[in-house]
Amino acid sequence: MDVILFGAGEVCDSFIKKLPKRFSILAIADNNESLHGKFKRELPIISPDEIHLYNPDFIILSCLRKHHSDIFFHLVKLGLDDLYLPFPYDDESEIIDQRRQESKGIIGRYIYDEVMDSKSNNGSLFYHISLGNKFEECRREFLSTPVNRFLHIGSGHSLGLEIYSLLRWGGEWTAIEPFPGLGGEYPFEQHCSMIEELMKLFNVPCHINDKILFNTDASFRLHDNNSARLNYFQDKKLEDFNEDEKYDVCYSCAVMEHVVDIHSFVAKTFELLASGGFAFHWIDLRDHRDFSRPLDFLIIGKSEWRNHYGDAGHFLHGNQLRYSDYRQIFLQCGFRIVAEDIYMKNDREYIQEVSADFADEYASLEWEDLEVAGVLFVLEKPSHDS
Repeated sequence: MDVILFGAGEVCDSFIKKLPKRFSILAIADNNESLHGKFKRELPIISPDEIHLYNPDFIILSCLRKHHSDIFFHLVKLGLDDLYLPFPYDDESEIIDQRRQESKGIIGRYIYDEVMDSKSNNGSLFYHISLGNKFEECRREFLSTPVNRFLHIGSGHSLGLEIYSLLRWGGEWTAIEPFPGLGGEYPFEQHCSMIEELMKLFNVPCHINDKILFNTDASFRLHDNNSARLNYFQDKKLEDFNEDEKYDVCYSCAVMEHVVDIHSFVAKTFELLASGGFAFHWIDLRDHRDFSRPLDFLIIGKSEWRNHYGDAGHFLHGNQLRYSDYRQIFLQCGFRIVAEDIYMKNDREYIQEVSADFADEYASLEWEDLEVAGVLFVLEKPSHDS
């Protein structure tokens, strides 16, 4: 029985050793062009486009499970999916991969698979969980002490970051989402069912008799005997949120560009942080109507933009602020800017094309304000001693 293996990585070696003798391996296909023309254990490594030249009886995926769906989709495009032969996973390779990811602070494959399966119920879930790892990596770069009280501004629908963080780092986590239904009716009961499922999935330390406690405003709090807590407030704007005890860290991702009154937002963040506390803000400066035209909204004047889009700040940009505007506002509100990481830039040719049509207010913008498309600000509230 002639077969082609698909996947020339580490797992492939295991498949070559363990395949029954009734299989005769003709070649190994791989998407990595730099491997084409080379050999593994005297077997040629070929492009997937060359599979048909070998006329195999079957194609076996010699890779980790996480790559199977992408490869199978590729086989469909090549018209070779009828040759796909399901073959048992290599458990040893899967375990090694899981340990490697967990050693890097990434959630295990089995959790990843379950989360991805739940995307139809809540599309933003895995997105927020992945952000949890990015946040923790960034936090450790600037903070050596653990976060005891954490405030997530604009948590979306999922609360994935908070639950994942409870499991990994403990502490108390509060999430605020001012527009949970994005203008429509918010499916609160469905959300809470999903939260309970996530508690089981992530094995959040919570005793079987502990229940989600509903407040009169339909928010909820989760407590356990280890003092880890999850607090969620829907339909609550940051400007209207009050808390007597201060937070060690506040965090937002792709939220501040949606805020109309950014001065009040930043001032409130400063107020809620403890002395010496940190704020981490990822800001997407692109026009959200069309990410391929990231500066087109600067063609519209400020007053006209507010009239048309100000009330829809939860969906579109609530403001047209640029990189230097945010810097200035942070400093005016008393923050010290610890770091700035520019993680997206606009295309130079596009900037030159669109800038000729800018409204008068934006005609004199500096090049940096036009080029920066996404930036992470790390801010510190100066301690009383400094």
